[in-house]
Amino acid sequence: MSNCCNNTKEINIENVVICPSCKNKVKNIKLITLKSMLKPSALETLNAKENHYFCLTKDCDVVYFDTNNNMYLLSDIKVAVYQKDDSPLTPICYCFNWTKEKIKKYVEKGITANPVEHIRENIKENRCGCEVNNPQGSCCLGNVTKFINQLT
Repeated sequence: MSNCCNNTKEINIENVVICPSCKNKVKNIKLITLKSMLKPSALETLNAKENHYFCLTKDCDVVYFDTNNNMYLLSDIKVAVYQKDDSPLTPICYCFNWTKEKIKKYVEKGITANPVEHIRENIKENRCGCEVNNPQGSCCLGNVTKFINQLT
């Protein structure tokens, strides 16, 4: 007699991590990003052995936290965080200083280079440093494109 369960495939269930403050989904963040973004006083409390996460929720004061729910707030970060800051001077592209204001000028008046093309050219030349310049620790092109689409 055969066991009917022997041929079943294993089901991989991805652990969903949520922010301890706002309870929204978060993304993994590399340690190098935290080391670059945290102010010295916050960096002294960093546990490099834990996994860390980035909260994108606009109205949540938590930017990063670890698996023990040790949190790093906006006040612990060296730069304004695009996802959490409405200022027109806040960068969307941290590597090449494409601020909300500068991108808005491009969309409205076309007086600057195309931000997406400019960023892509620099990526092609291996000039970006998203892991150390961008609080989200990854490429900004999605954010830049989304912001432009919201303006048009």
